[in-house]
Amino acid sequence: MSNPVADFMDAMATAGIRPIEPIAVKLASGHPVRFRAIGDKPGRRNGWAWLHLDGVPAGVFRHYRLGIRTVWRAGSDPRSLSPAERRAIMAQARESEARRKAETVAKQEAAAGAARDLWRGAGKADPAHGYLARKGLPPFGIRQYGDALLVPMVDPGFRLWNVQRMYPDGRKLFLSGGRTDGLFWPHAVYMQDGRPSAGPLVIGEGFATMAAVHHATGYGVVAAMFARNLKTVARAMRELFPSRTLIIAADDDRHLPENLGLDAARKAAQAVGALLAVPLPLGLETRSVKSGIDFADIPRDRVAARIAAARLEE
Repeated sequence: MSNPVADFMDAMATAGIRPIEPIAVKLASGHPVRFRAIGDKPGRRNGWAWLHLDGVPAGVFRHYRLGIRTVWRAGSDPRSLSPAERRAIMAQARESEARRKAETVAKQEAAAGAARDLWRGAGKADPAHGYLARKGLPPFGIRQYGDALLVPMVDPGFRLWNVQRMYPDGRKLFLSGGRTDGLFWPHAVYMQDGRPSAGPLVIGEGFATMAAVHHATGYGVVAAMFARNLKTVARAMRELFPSRTLIIAADDDRHLPENLGLDAARKAAQAVGALLAVPLPLGLETRSVKSGIDFADIPRDRVAARIAAARLEE
């Protein structure tokens, strides 16, 4: 017996779209799926697909970089579908996408409510908490609930949407279903009277990285939480501070085949006219390096020196 999910994915492969990650289960759920395909750069998800299995299985798949868009129906050559049939399948895809977006928004709003409850119910962070002690950091701008440190994640309007929970053993968790894209942890961005804080604003990935930068320099800092969020957050900061000096503090992932942290930081810096700071000189011999390096991994006096050595990316 024919398997419509497998047939659909075979049609995608024939068109030149081969997902890197498994998507069959998601396709079978009836929800649209966005994915990275073979040939896409790290962090890019140019593939999109939707499949419905009620009645005659039908669906749509796309690849934005390649300019591919195909309407598919089980047992039919896509080229034989009439314009009316194509429109009907596309209408179903749009309706499914609208439902998915509504469900996502509802989950994000529920998580935002949970984040606010956690934040209100939390107390001062213990400076001796295992995570802070290991990183050598004071509890800047965070709270503690039970044994979890809470890192608030806000949007450009400074509305709380999510919290990152950090445990003594180093585990880090976001709230299930909560929004993460476009959110950030800010600290010392503004003074108490509402004016921007003195000096440049430094933007990087994780809480520890940016807390280390603030600890060493006193500058206002923003943590985008992950590499692919850097450019979005940097653009939001440029809108808030059109004339302020921005510095992107890169994570250095030179131990990987592709330096994802540095690549994302460079793109963010170029997008907003920011300076780029790196934790180690880029020409340093690193064949013995077995893990990534960020600003929380180097001595504080070197953090200040590397931030001061930030240069313009062109």
